[in-house]
Amino acid sequence: MLGDKGRSFIEAQLLCDAHLSFILVQAALDGHPLPDTPRRLKALLADVLDRARAPFTPHGTRAVAGHPLPLSVLYRGHVLLMLAGMHRAGMADEASTALFDALAAQLVEALSRQVWLPSFGKSAIWPCDSAPAAAGLLLHGRLRGNAESHAAGGRLVARLVELAALPTGFPAKVDAKGRPVEATPRGTTLAWTGAFLAMASHPAAKTFTTTLVDGYCDHPAGDLLPFAACREWPRGVKGREDSASGPLVHGGYSIGASALAIAATRLSDAHQPWHAHLLNAAREMGIGSTLERPGDFPLESALYWWGTTVRPW
Repeated sequence: MLGDKGRSFIEAQLLCDAHLSFILVQAALDGHPLPDTPRRLKALLADVLDRARAPFTPHGTRAVAGHPLPLSVLYRGHVLLMLAGMHRAGMADEASTALFDALAAQLVEALSRQVWLPSFGKSAIWPCDSAPAAAGLLLHGRLRGNAESHAAGGRLVARLVELAALPTGFPAKVDAKGRPVEATPRGTTLAWTGAFLAMASHPAAKTFTTTLVDGYCDHPAGDLLPFAACREWPRGVKGREDSASGPLVHGGYSIGASALAIAATRLSDAHQPWHAHLLNAAREMGIGSTLERPGDFPLESALYWWGTTVRPW
């Protein structure tokens, strides 16, 4: 991240491919499709089904419509959303539709057996990583008229909301039964969850985005100046930085939480001023130079442009 090899992000290829596909879909839905969008969407999906699998395959795969897909809920949720986007934009074909249906059915079945599915291995369970899968299931249910997918997506959202209502707040990590392993909430996980649930137009997105803004976001230069940033850790908690948070600057403001908050607040009618102020801060901190070099900063660029164009599907 940010050109620093010490800040590795092993799921970067998955996120780059997926979020670029989201940007292409959003442009098409807004009536301004980029050139050759159907071919580009197919190429991104092909890359996710091949190269982007690598960090997840050591923990096992399962065939879905002829593709050996990793068991990770993070991976499968992003693939499901990519397929939902292709379907929503009218750019799906027979093969992608078959994969869309089969992957949704496999997730419904897996969630019927285990309350929380892991992101990596069998024990690395980040509840926020279930948000893309929840959104994908809701969208599959809506776009394909599938009651089972829609119901499973709703149940998964309800589980996320139940965790958010814990006295300690929305935990960063849990075990397979939903018991907190790392109980302290984080800005990145709240923003991530709020943004993805809002992509599926689920009202529970408000729970996570409001908690984020009220508890983690400030105007560091004073309330009269239109610059906002969000903390990784609750006010008064001095936590570490990692690949998810990105660098912590100026007393705990997180690059990761602030970047993801751009998407979450854009999708929230109640937080449009915060969206504008987060964008102002990003420009002030030099996002322009990053966007001028997307080849050097592909993930940062993809997440920023997703956050500034994201819309409900």
